[in-house]
Amino acid sequence: MDRVIVKSKYNKKYHYKFYRFHLLHRSMVVYLVIFASLLSIYLAINTTLDKKSTLPSVIISWVFVLFFLTFLPAIYIGRIKGIVKNIEKERKDSYEIMEFTKSKITRIIENVEGKAILGWESFEAIYEFEDCYFLYIESDRGLVVVKSDIIEGDTQTFEKLAKKYMKPNKRGKINYKKMYKERVKWLI
Repeated sequence: MDRVIVKSKYNKKYHYKFYRFHLLHRSMVVYLVIFASLLSIYLAINTTLDKKSTLPSVIISWVFVLFFLTFLPAIYIGRIKGIVKNIEKERKDSYEIMEFTKSKITRIIENVEGKAILGWESFEAIYEFEDCYFLYIESDRGLVVVKSDIIEGDTQTFEKLAKKYMKPNKRGKINYKKMYKERVKWLI
């Protein structure tokens, strides 16, 4: 029977990676910040070059530019740090055990009552990195599976289960992406 069991201790490094990846690849927030920053720069330049502009209006327009270029990214970085810090407080040194089979995914966290049981159809996307997988349940929630924490089964079995049992998207494709290039071993 194809089965993969993962037992991992909470590692905030992977959750930072998960949320940074989400912010840069799966969220529209980055595009909104870039658009707002470019628009504020354009408006500040127009205000500065306009002969009718007063000094306070020029200063205010450049303060908006400064806000969009520094404070908005800082807010999102702070938000990520806050989320990870809260999860770290909840999890402490507890272990998370996840079992992946063809019919279900079971997740148990030590010191937390109950367990979560999901089907492969619950996952909308899986991103594979050299050291871990990000399994998205929704657009901003998911699981982090560290490859080195697999205690039964292997990465090939995990990939086979995911590709075979995940629900296809609207175009009929499985949303499973490798986010790294595999190294080719050359024989000399």
